[in-house]
Amino acid sequence: MSRVFSVRRWAALIAVGAGSLSTMWQSTAGAQATPSRVPAASRGVLTPPAGSRVQAGFVVRPDTVAVGDPFTLIVTVVVPIGARIEWPTLDDTTAMVVSREPTKVTEESLRAGGRTERAEYALAAWNVGALPIGLNDAVVRVGATTLKVPLRDARVFVTSVLPGDSSMHKPKPPRDLFPRVVPWWQRWWPALLLLAALGVLWWLFKRRRTRIGATTNAALDPYARAVHDFERLDRLALSDAGERGRYVALAIDVVRSYLARRNPQAVLSLTGAELIGVVADDARIPRDRLISLMADGDGIKFARRVVSGVRARELATEARAVVDHVEAAERAQRAAEEAARAAAAKAERDAKQTDEDEARRKSRRPKAGAT
Repeated sequence: MSRVFSVRRWAALIAVGAGSLSTMWQSTAGAQATPSRVPAASRGVLTPPAGSRVQAGFVVRPDTVAVGDPFTLIVTVVVPIGARIEWPTLDDTTAMVVSREPTKVTEESLRAGGRTERAEYALAAWNVGALPIGLNDAVVRVGATTLKVPLRDARVFVTSVLPGDSSMHKPKPPRDLFPRVVPWWQRWWPALLLLAALGVLWWLFKRRRTRIGATTNAALDPYARAVHDFERLDRLALSDAGERGRYVALAIDVVRSYLARRNPQAVLSLTGAELIGVVADDARIPRDRLISLMADGDGIKFARRVVSGVRARELATEARAVVDHVEAAERAQRAAEEAARAAAAKAERDAKQTDEDEARRKSRRPKAGAT
């Protein structure tokens, strides 16, 4: 337990204006005073070795702090003139009590001789309870004499910053050390899935329409398909709308599509002259009428020849007439082929019947030796 600093001793030092310094230091050696209301851990007298002429004391302001709050330790030492004091420092930054800034040292001369030197330590505590500040002894050098002033009794009381009863306080759940990074495809996969589903539905719908169109086109007879295209072209009324050249070109395309279905060699990639050469040996096609129609069509499509509305309708009518002529020849040829097949079949049946009748007659002749 540290001794309480005597107020009477300080009053005697200030009251005495003359006399021997050594007499002044020893005059109050055994005096005691009533202790102050400050706890003993925050204020006290530091007793140097016996026989010395050095007096010292300290005070902690404030005497009670919270964890991390700043406080000040003030150490006052009275020494003779010519004495030199070496103040200790707190260099350990991992201790329970650490220094916040460099130590401030001030001096004051006394009328009775000697001087007062005061050191102020700006500190902070990082634990709870009555903590020793942990300063080493201050060293006073007077000539060849070295004295040590102990500072180990300096303490500070540190209170906890927690509430008195923390049983009702529920801590927050721990947070992730790093925020979770979600890839973009995980955030947008529902939208991507919806787009993929729509794309599949569109593809199925288009495929179904294409299949239905192909089935319809295949089911139609080439001539029925050509008639359908001519009627559709007439409903467009391109000639009345000023698109007379386009009207003629589309009519000729209907003719070429029909011829390609009737003659496998008349493909659509052929030019007009090449088409005439390919179908030259086909007896069903009116060669002269087709040459004239193709020449007019090439002049309108490639040479941009101006055609009147009346002439455009005439060329469209001629195109349909060529298709009708080829279809009539096709039907006549098919009828002749069917008649020839029927005649051949009838002749085969007649020959077979004749052979059967001859065989029956032969089987009815009497055998040799019969009566």
